Amino acid sequence: MTNSFAQRCHVPFAAIFFLAMVMALGLILSPPAAAFTKQKVNVIGVPGDAQPIGETRCVFAGVCSSKKTGIFTYDPGIWGMAKFHDGEVLLRDGTKLTGRVAILNRAADWNFVKRIALVIPEGETDAIYIGEGDAALITQQRKKGPRVFDPYDGAYLQRLVSGTLRLSYNPAAGTSRPLSDFLPAGTIGSLSGALGRQGVIDALKDGRTVSQSLSEGTSAGRALGDALGSIEITEKEYLLYDERADQLTAITKANYRGAMERLFSGCTAADAKTVKSFAKKYKKIEEAISFYNASCL
Repeated sequence: MTNSFAQRCHVPFAAIFFLAMVMALGLILSPPAAAFTKQKVNVIGVPGDAQPIGETRCVFAGVCSSKKTGIFTYDPGIWGMAKFHDGEVLLRDGTKLTGRVAILNRAADWNFVKRIALVIPEGETDAIYIGEGDAALITQQRKKGPRVFDPYDGAYLQRLVSGTLRLSYNPAAGTSRPLSDFLPAGTIGSLSGALGRQGVIDALKDGRTVSQSLSEGTSAGRALGDALGSIEITEKEYLLYDERADQLTAITKANYRGAMERLFSGCTAADAKTVKSFAKKYKKIEEAISFYNASCL
């Protein structure tokens, strides 16, 4: 008779039983937000006026309603779908939703422009739909460090550099579209979170959207035209936002050298050689802004 695995490997049955119990207990005790982020989840808070994609029942890739029940779901396990990662969504009233976050864009968008987020708060199993103007800040933890997204012009724009000086790509590069506004850092710091996490979740489970559940507030920006998605960026442009002065500057290849020289003119930590090195090469802008935040403030 063939010996069992335990007999062949001289592993006591009690040890195997104990290991199995530990694994089972781990599954039982796993936080719902972590346990359900590799399989299909229900999505709550989808606006009733959200436009479907073509003739489908999906309002975003993967965010689709059942023809039978009308319930929206999202499956991150499908190839190409945005995955859930640890993160936090700061709603526009200051309420924090910490858990697992997926950030989605449209097929025509650049990868640094996101349109909505789905967050599964700790202790919950449903994903909450975070639409335009709902969030003041979105943070997602990744292997190479956190990804931070600011509301900008009706979308969520990924930061390249965080700090007193923030750097992002300009989504309207190459167009005549005027600059929009970032939410001032002072405004973010003063948000009270009056409704609270549980208040938001209860309202969503009652059939409302995030926008409806929060007190009336100023939208984080104007709607970003769909036509922008079809514009090819032939020369990268950047948005440089100064949190201290609440000042936004568009940085292009043409004005880059002068902008860097003015920026570093009052920085004693940067000698002439360092400033010249930064100002000479446009591709060094991320390095330059990171240096300024770390050494010049």
